[in-house]
Amino acid sequence: YRAEQVEDYVNYREVVVLDRIPNDLSVVAASITGQFQTPLAHINVLAQNRGTPNMGLIGAFEDPMLRAFDGKWVELSVGPLAWSIREVTEAEADAWWATHAPAPLDVAPMDTSVVGVHDCGDIVDPSVSLAEGIDAAVPAFGGKVTHMAAMTPLRASIALAPCMGIPVSAYDEHMRRNGLWDRYEALQADPQWADARYRAALLRGFQREIQLAPVDPVLLASVVERISTSFGGVQMRFRSSTNAEDLGDFTGAGLYTSYAADWSLDGAAIADALRGVWSSAWNPRAYEERTYWGIDHRSVGMGVLSNPSYDGEQANGVAVTGNVYDTSGLEPAFYINVQAGEASVVLPEEGTTTDQILYYYNLPGQPIVYIGHSNLVLPGTTVLDAAALYELGTSLDAIHRFFQPVYGTSGGFYAMDTEFKWIDGRIEIKQARPYPGWSSP
Repeated sequence: YRAEQVEDYVNYREVVVLDRIPNDLSVVAASITGQFQTPLAHINVLAQNRGTPNMGLIGAFEDPMLRAFDGKWVELSVGPLAWSIREVTEAEADAWWATHAPAPLDVAPMDTSVVGVHDCGDIVDPSVSLAEGIDAAVPAFGGKVTHMAAMTPLRASIALAPCMGIPVSAYDEHMRRNGLWDRYEALQADPQWADARYRAALLRGFQREIQLAPVDPVLLASVVERISTSFGGVQMRFRSSTNAEDLGDFTGAGLYTSYAADWSLDGAAIADALRGVWSSAWNPRAYEERTYWGIDHRSVGMGVLSNPSYDGEQANGVAVTGNVYDTSGLEPAFYINVQAGEASVVLPEEGTTTDQILYYYNLPGQPIVYIGHSNLVLPGTTVLDAAALYELGTSLDAIHRFFQPVYGTSGGFYAMDTEFKWIDGRIEIKQARPYPGWSSP
């Protein structure tokens, strides 16, 4: 496939060979791309989450051996330094899938008992253990809101983006009040619903219905007022936060959509942003991903994380609080992928490179290894200066230690996946979630 051909839907039992890295990719059995990518590239994070091979092979798209297998059942084996492929029968492929299909994920149904708009500092109960607080908040606010809210005690030592959370009850109320749950049931009754491409078209139409339905005026007034009083009426970013993402064994990276909105007294742009985020629960790719993992779509609720949307970022990036090249833990380091300005790190434009760093923050002398360099800064320079990198390392270390009692006690590789920006001379953390790493040594 050409990269643009796979951004809608590909069958999850296909091995796809791509000319370049696509902006997104639905669930596939494996991917072979004619370009290399970084460990935190969007497609690689998805593959890591799914446990599916994601191989970089220069010239893959024109490779005559791979083309000889086009349209055939194959077994692809991918290791760090070697790979192999062979033809198999359909019966062999079916037998393998019968024993290797992912076990259904256990997702706690949405909790609609929590209503209103909440500052992040008021969401996770500090009187219980961190694990208990997270477990209680995720069904009501979703994973993204919950993990930002959980980090409230760290605000005294690191910079966290100020934020508020809108619970999943607002999404459920929007769906109920406008008859949208009934509409979903009707769509499922369509005789062609089982056809994934036809279903994708129906889901896009369903999304438009969600986006056109009126927002509860009481909720909208509350959001408008909170942005005015707590954030000074600035432009805000509205981000997805479902109870079926950012979990310990499933991130849902890239499945949903964020929106920015300017503040106004009537809240028109804010209403559009809320409906946009809510409707992204039904992105066709998100639907297929949840189906692949056996998640009940009716149990998924869409909360919203909202924080100020700033202009003039000096840099932005993603980081894992562990060494993705050494999961044994013998050489602990932070893996950092950072880019100048607001240029995307996870979905870079073709030909754009980023700073890729292994930062041995906890070792004597704090050595820094640059695996790659950004081509958006002057040759011989780096995106982050030494002071900013040290500040980032301090933040990552605090986050890693903070969540370790929750996600790092079962053995094997543990790390938190974070997003950050460098703005106004400081590093600010935008998100933290458990990295879907290896569950055993």
